[in-house]
Amino acid sequence: AYTGMDALAHGLEAYCSPFFHPLSQGIALECIYIVDKYLLKAFKNGKDIEARANMLVASSMGSTAFQKGLGAIHSLSHPVGAMYNTHHGLTNAVFMPYVLLKNKEAIENRIENLARYINLPDPNFEGFINWILDLRSKLTVPHTLKELIKDDEKFEEMSVMAFNDPSTGGNPIQLTDKDFLQLYRDSYNGKL
Repeated sequence: AYTGMDALAHGLEAYCSPFFHPLSQGIALECIYIVDKYLLKAFKNGKDIEARANMLVASSMGSTAFQKGLGAIHSLSHPVGAMYNTHHGLTNAVFMPYVLLKNKEAIENRIENLARYINLPDPNFEGFINWILDLRSKLTVPHTLKELIKDDEKFEEMSVMAFNDPSTGGNPIQLTDKDFLQLYRDSYNGKL
């Protein structure tokens, strides 16, 4: 579940990155499509070799795609993993909807195209957010950062680390350390 969500985070952030790299863009799009089709199958039945093989492909595609850039999901996740030893893919999954909403103005049209590509019933930004929330729920991913770490004492320090993270440059909008601090607080309290 968690490594699958990490593959999704790689594909999604590469897809939303503002940098120009058409090859990575196409790889990212197909990565997300494969995750949508096979992650839950692999999660529900670890002996489903077709699902597991496709998730291996999606993982490889995600790592290829992110040469285009990552973003705030990873920027937020790296300090939490370093300070609290959380699973990287799980931490990315927790931050995913909060960062998507923060970036909405810059990525809404792109997400609508993605939602159509993966055949969501509501092919719009809200439908995509609902897909992410539903997927996380089915994979037993916590909704809040509070469910991963038990204190908020390091948020100011981590927000500076997140701002300085190499992934920050690929985020669709420019963020400050104050933005990262707010994202930590919002995700800790479950404020979407």
